Amino acid sequence: MREAGVPLPATGILAAIRAHSRDGAQAALAPHAERCPVAMPRAAHRAWAATDRGHVRVNNEDCCACTGWSSTAGRETWTGGLPADGGWALVADGLGGHAAGEVASALAGASLALRMPGIENSADVRAALTQADATIRAHATAHPAMAGMGTTIAGLVLHDGSALAFNLGDSRIYRLSGGALDQLSIDHAVGRHQLTQCLGGLVAPRTLEPCVRAMRIRAGDRFLLCSDGLTDMLPGSSIAALLAVSGDPARALVSAALDAGGVDNVTAVVVEVGAPI
Repeated sequence: MREAGVPLPATGILAAIRAHSRDGAQAALAPHAERCPVAMPRAAHRAWAATDRGHVRVNNEDCCACTGWSSTAGRETWTGGLPADGGWALVADGLGGHAAGEVASALAGASLALRMPGIENSADVRAALTQADATIRAHATAHPAMAGMGTTIAGLVLHDGSALAFNLGDSRIYRLSGGALDQLSIDHAVGRHQLTQCLGGLVAPRTLEPCVRAMRIRAGDRFLLCSDGLTDMLPGSSIAALLAVSGDPARALVSAALDAGGVDNVTAVVVEVGAPI
């Protein structure tokens, strides 16, 4: 998040949407946030997620989600599996300088959740992000108190031996492969957290220019999607070491960021590529 904004009741993303929306966003998010059963293919990849509002913020304006699951609270952890073809994960960091950052990130997550399994190329990414942007802007128009709300986004989609990573804003994606840590995302920002690309926001609708990276994957590769509340607290060397730990790397990363100060919301989703494909 950026500078602190007008706080919403700290009752979680779904509660925020229920309190502020009657336009269908609640219904879109409910299958994930309410943990309704989701029919999924056999899991081929492992995933961990952790999110925390930190030591300073009143609310958690981050949203994270994976196939069949989405975060709902100020502090939460999750672990599960993703299918080999169409498994996905995302992190959205609501802009804290405006009212309803947590609503913006939740709307982005809900909109993208419907499209993520079918994203296969840059054109698909742009179409999905354009729809999410329109959803956020329409909601802000219908609720003037939320004017200017917006969010970053970082997403990962897996398809039988390959991965597609994309981002807008300063939420990052890393890949740990063969002991080497590579940043796959681009920080769309000038100076400290002055975003040049995001979903929604104060600027009139603009051409979205996401960073999109396609790559082959191999067993043991680990991907990290995270908000800037993590990368502002931890250097790359610490991120690499914690991403490689056994057990729950997402919880380890978030805990380390909190120990380092936790001045912002902190979110991490880690995906480990499973059996050889």
